[in-house]
Amino acid sequence: MPPRDEILIVDDEDMMCLVLSGVFEDAGYAVRTASNGEDAMQKISERLPDVLLMDIIMPGLTGMEVLRRVKSIDDSFPVILMTAMAGVSGAVDAMRSGAFDYIAKPFHNEELLRVVGDALKRGRPRTDLTEAAEHGDGVEHQDPILRDMGTSEVITELAARTRRVAKSNFDVLITGETGTGKELIARAIHSLSGRSEQPFIPVDCGAIPEALLESELFGHEEGAFTDARTQKKGKFELAQGGTIFLDEVPNMSWASQAKLLRALQDRAIFRVGGSTSISVDVRVIAASNTELQSMIDKKDFRADLYYRLREFSIHVPALRERKGDIPFLVDKFIAQTNAELGKKVNGCSAGAMDALMTFEWPGNVRQLRSTIRSAVLQAGDVVEIEHLEFIEGGSGATGTPAPPAPTLEEGAPLKDHVKKHIAQIERQIILETLNSTKWNKAKTARVLQIAYNTLLSKINDYDLQNPKD
Repeated sequence: MPPRDEILIVDDEDMMCLVLSGVFEDAGYAVRTASNGEDAMQKISERLPDVLLMDIIMPGLTGMEVLRRVKSIDDSFPVILMTAMAGVSGAVDAMRSGAFDYIAKPFHNEELLRVVGDALKRGRPRTDLTEAAEHGDGVEHQDPILRDMGTSEVITELAARTRRVAKSNFDVLITGETGTGKELIARAIHSLSGRSEQPFIPVDCGAIPEALLESELFGHEEGAFTDARTQKKGKFELAQGGTIFLDEVPNMSWASQAKLLRALQDRAIFRVGGSTSISVDVRVIAASNTELQSMIDKKDFRADLYYRLREFSIHVPALRERKGDIPFLVDKFIAQTNAELGKKVNGCSAGAMDALMTFEWPGNVRQLRSTIRSAVLQAGDVVEIEHLEFIEGGSGATGTPAPPAPTLEEGAPLKDHVKKHIAQIERQIILETLNSTKWNKAKTARVLQIAYNTLLSKINDYDLQNPKD
């Protein structure tokens, strides 16, 4: 039996969702509902419906905002907008923004069914968002960026940019702070590309000693050096037909950069100790958490390699720049940890979520994930603020003794409590990092990814003292 066409109904009025669900289910459609724009984007990230039927005026994300986000992902996707405030200007705006049709409330059920039927008859090209795994027991495809990173506006735009380059054969440079998810983007590009059935080979350029890097990338012949007892294929050969991901590429020496540039230009390599050119068909995705332009200015990175890698660039924003995704990520990490530990922790308390939303997350998503995993391990029914190890007094707090908790005036609002606690958290993190670097302030600023002058200002503000002074 063929699957039924699915309608996603989005309206902030529960009764409207209920009534429309009945209309479409009676007509033989499968139906899902969402009560607001944010909920709609979440459901779309899980599975793209065949038609989106949505109210325009809703709290939070409006119908027009959701329309723009959806069209940035798949321009051919049919969206029908509903409103009780009919007007020519509204219809024009909706159609200009890419809506399939615009219908005014109240409407006749027959009219609505006709419009939805027309949207389905028009059809649209099957895309990576809608293709099910036809030979995979009906497992449905999900957009990897929306599924794993969130559905905020900045992530929706990031997903659209990722999908745009994935179908090309461009090499890509991904930039962003440590822990933001650069490898996740690289894997998404590979999975959405025509190379998805071929290998994805990650290489951490900072973890391989310089003396071994050339052999790791290009392989070596037997007898090429003392320990080369057999012939070995390098990562480029192993990635043949697929994608090689060069993480933290600025860690490569000037000489290694030159050899990489030659391989990219010629699409061919030489194994160490070999004299035969080996053609390679490999897409290269490189990543950096360092500002490469400043390295180029200092002659630490080759400008010609930079421009060769940067056929297309993607910047992954820091978590502090997209805090609207924190609740999504927290729910995801709690669910994953529950499954791993066999627990049933049911979300976070309001105080814990306020603390998570206020914190600046210098370690980005990687730090958030670690924090939530630890909190779920300790939590009972819900994650409380004391389970968050970056909070002073949390069960995992270790290191330099913290100063006394801030005194709060009776009747102070919650946000004032949170701000004072966050200041204590920031002070403790800076102090612990200073101690771990033996009070090397330049290194501390690099670890925390803040400006050196900002660090000096905070050291002064928090009256931090080097115990050796």
